[in-house]
Amino acid sequence: MRSRIWCFFFLALALIAAPVLAGDVAGSISRDDGSTIGGVTVVLSELGMVEITDDDGVFRFANVPAGTYTLSFSLGDNVDSQSVEVADDQPVDVAKVVDWDVSFAETITVYSASRRRERIVDAPASVTVVTEEEISRETSSGQVPKVLEFAPGVEVTQSGIHDFNLNMRGFNSSLNRRVQVLIDGRNPQVPFLSNQEWAYLSNMNDLESIELVRGPSSALYGANAFNGVLNMTTKAPRSSVGGRATVAAGELSTYRADGSWSFDLGSGWYGRLSGQYTEGESFYEPRVGTIEYDGLPFEAVAGTGDYDSTTAQLRIDKELFDGTDLLTVEGGYYDSFGGVTVTGIGRVQVADAERTFFRGNYNSRYFNVIAYQNTREAPDQLALSSGNLISLDSEERVAEIQGNGDFFDGKVRLVGGASYGETEIDTASPRGNQTLTFEPVESDEEAVFAQLDFDIADNLKLVLAGRWDDSTLHDSQVSPKAALVWNVSTNHTLRFSYNEAFQVANFSEFFLNAPTAFPGNPPISAIPLGAIEAGLCAPFGVSCGFDVVPVRALGNDVLEVEEITAIEVGYAGIFGSKAYLTIDFYQNQLENFITDLLPNPFGSINPAFGPYQPPANHPAPDLLLQTLQASLPPTVFPFLSNNPDGSPIFALASYTNAGEVDTEGIDLGLNYYITPDWVFNFSYSWFDFDVVDLGGVQTSLVPNAPENKFSAGIAYNAERWGFSLDYRWTDDFAWEAGIFEGFVDSYSIVNFSGRYAITDTIDFGLNVSNLLDDESYQSFGGDILGRRAVGSVTFNW
Repeated sequence: MRSRIWCFFFLALALIAAPVLAGDVAGSISRDDGSTIGGVTVVLSELGMVEITDDDGVFRFANVPAGTYTLSFSLGDNVDSQSVEVADDQPVDVAKVVDWDVSFAETITVYSASRRRERIVDAPASVTVVTEEEISRETSSGQVPKVLEFAPGVEVTQSGIHDFNLNMRGFNSSLNRRVQVLIDGRNPQVPFLSNQEWAYLSNMNDLESIELVRGPSSALYGANAFNGVLNMTTKAPRSSVGGRATVAAGELSTYRADGSWSFDLGSGWYGRLSGQYTEGESFYEPRVGTIEYDGLPFEAVAGTGDYDSTTAQLRIDKELFDGTDLLTVEGGYYDSFGGVTVTGIGRVQVADAERTFFRGNYNSRYFNVIAYQNTREAPDQLALSSGNLISLDSEERVAEIQGNGDFFDGKVRLVGGASYGETEIDTASPRGNQTLTFEPVESDEEAVFAQLDFDIADNLKLVLAGRWDDSTLHDSQVSPKAALVWNVSTNHTLRFSYNEAFQVANFSEFFLNAPTAFPGNPPISAIPLGAIEAGLCAPFGVSCGFDVVPVRALGNDVLEVEEITAIEVGYAGIFGSKAYLTIDFYQNQLENFITDLLPNPFGSINPAFGPYQPPANHPAPDLLLQTLQASLPPTVFPFLSNNPDGSPIFALASYTNAGEVDTEGIDLGLNYYITPDWVFNFSYSWFDFDVVDLGGVQTSLVPNAPENKFSAGIAYNAERWGFSLDYRWTDDFAWEAGIFEGFVDSYSIVNFSGRYAITDTIDFGLNVSNLLDDESYQSFGGDILGRRAVGSVTFNW
């Protein structure tokens, strides 16, 4: 299968990279003081070509035929124009200087909502943008999710130093995957669980921007863009030539060293070499004999909270056609030891994991082609609840082509593309036995997608989008989207949208065969029934397999996809060049809700593992069943079942689909720019849910999310120094995820981050999470989190 990915990539590359005899019109827009202006609409009037300047005020029109043209510039009520002369195969550089008085919020542009550049107030979805300056203040922490924990509507639950679950709008969980995560178009997930290993993304110095799209987004991004999309972009080497080295140290014996060097090789070739080493302790406490808070299950063995990791990456870029196109080849390696993750079957320590990736990307104005490969080898993981060793190797290959264009003087805009992917999973231990599945598994998936938006009137835009996904894991799915965006007045927008999205069960939910344990102290992970084997099986010459019967959590290969239908009304407005306000109201309907692991007595959850059946050649099956029922506790016998090979197993837990759940909520966000340097931030979210139908499942469903939460903060950014001080309060809420069921008490967090540049080459940074050391846990089963302060020194050249 793997050859198809690269054939797809190189064929698409050959089709779009053919040179065209034409010139290019490129340039930038800036103020008199030299500051650039993003979000400006630039129209090449005679050809109807439209561009939006990026955050650096840059625009580019590729392959413009020779001739004389008019460039029109507009942003809100500000307009301007000028003429340009284009000769065959000759670039034209435009340096436009304007005296416009526009606010920062007016210039913010986003890509992720429509897969093309647009102003944030014109996007057909709610989007949060984290700028390079904001990211730089948080790099000491090495924790990407923490830069988002104060954003409107975001649920960031931390269970360990690098164990986070990022979600929005309810039904969070351990190993959450309802938000699709991309970095430079590549999904760095762990395919078996479709979740993120955030430690793998801890080198934050190379990040240029982060965009978070709130709300279902499968119409453009496919499976698991269920509650939104997190899109991260790294700095291009050509725009960050130079070097940087950082050393950091802090509480919990945290030590880190990282560096990055971007270089110009000449003739349009650029490169970047980066790496990082980090080590430290965590808030982890073993639960073998004691527990940190009431209601937690005990563990069979103790782990360790110590961790260390090493990363190395190399990226090479080649500019083509006078810089209008960019070819990128990139690869990286990550190795980690230690760290504990909360899962549905209990906490798991990843003693050793190695990951590699390779990405090839060709980007032009109208086309983007990407192919990537992710591998992960983790032969040594320890399930702390049962003491069993777990191995997990995976390989994932994906290719995607996307095109976009403008028509009818820019009034109609089209984005479309197709993708193909393959995934292989093997959970064999170094000794060859499968530890998480019965056998190696694999899948392939394919998709096509498109979005059309056009101006019904000067101030009203209609957006229509849809995607078709097919996979060996699920039936074909169609995800439609429709939105109306109405510019009520300059910088004030109302939005109405309808979305359908889906989440497919991951490999674990389909094919899990993992050791777990009956609750108790110590927990029971296997039950010996040697006396029954010796008395009722061996004398008849029958092997029943009762010497030791394992207790297992099992997947369900007939799970249907989880579906969501969402209606949203949103407002975005800019007041007096000072305040940027967003208000979003949503109503969602979830169907075929995929539960966490639930008890499976007599196969009530997973019919593939029903009541135990004696071997077909046993001469007295009724006697055997009666003896088993009499010998086992009444709370244990109902879970006795059969493996696919007929051997006995305690099928303790599995997954199922659970009817229908309705949710609704409000997200409010405010950024108030007191001065160009000072900004005040506020957010509030309200969430509610109603379980309409459990579909016959005898359990409760909780969203693992608070009804109310809010945050407030203030930040200052100047040339030499800056800081932010943020406060977050979260209401109490119930939590159910696998074996962890309980309540999360209301908690508050105060974070501080700051930087100070002594010279142009030396910066000091400080990041303090939970400044007041208000100890709490954010998910039931997670660690009790205290303060963590990390300081850093950065050398730039």
